[in-house]
Amino acid sequence: MSMIITGLIASIFYAASAWLQQRMLSGDKPAHHSHQSTPSFGILFLAGLALLDHAFNAMLAIRTPAGYDFGFFRVASLFSWVMSLIVVLASLKKPVANLFLLLFPLAIVSILCSTFLPSYYHPHADLSGGVALHSVLGILAFSLLTVAAIQALVVAWLSRELKHHHFSNTLRHMPPLQSMEELLFDIIKAGFIALLAVIISGFVFMDDMFGQHLAHKTVLTLVSFAVWGILLWGRHRFGWRGKVALRWILGGFVVLILAYFGSKFVLEILLNRV
Repeated sequence: MSMIITGLIASIFYAASAWLQQRMLSGDKPAHHSHQSTPSFGILFLAGLALLDHAFNAMLAIRTPAGYDFGFFRVASLFSWVMSLIVVLASLKKPVANLFLLLFPLAIVSILCSTFLPSYYHPHADLSGGVALHSVLGILAFSLLTVAAIQALVVAWLSRELKHHHFSNTLRHMPPLQSMEELLFDIIKAGFIALLAVIISGFVFMDDMFGQHLAHKTVLTLVSFAVWGILLWGRHRFGWRGKVALRWILGGFVVLILAYFGSKFVLEILLNRV
């Protein structure tokens, strides 16, 4: 019952925060240049309450009496909590509050799925410190690069709107395109470093990274790491931006999605086995 209550309360708070952010972005009066896309106290307060309830919900879903349940929807809910936390904290200093409108609905969906849909995962009774560190780094890297992928789509939309001279109320509240692009690549750099740490910790703490159950994940993670690395090199060497950068960003993100969730979805959701 506690899991249901925390899940529903978190969803309501997320929805209210996103609604207020949407109202601010669609308002008639544009924000001052130095405060563009900065969330109000009410938006941050509701987001904070949502994060608190979401954290309890995720903890109740994953830490069960039988052990740690890392089922598909449980992990998805944890990922969405980390992504939302990163963006809410970043919004205090950076112009990323526009991402609330994309991440909070995703968080709501993940919470409801984790709360009301069954898990077919066999819980682990305990985890070693090294494996736990590897898992935490993986969650951090995936969350950062997911935020980067969403930010890239926002930047692409903003660039398209400016190119076609579509100056809507929402657009007038957005930060300058150059600031959005700089922030995007700052997030990608942080995610790239975290992904490198994931790969190193995996080879150090995991028994066999190319074993039967980890081979596909290891290979796809390495491919994704290479794609993100090429993107950063292209940005530094050739100044990649716009459509070229977007293709590499989305390509690296798709590979990362397959690495983290591809086989997990097939085994647990489609085949009902771990």
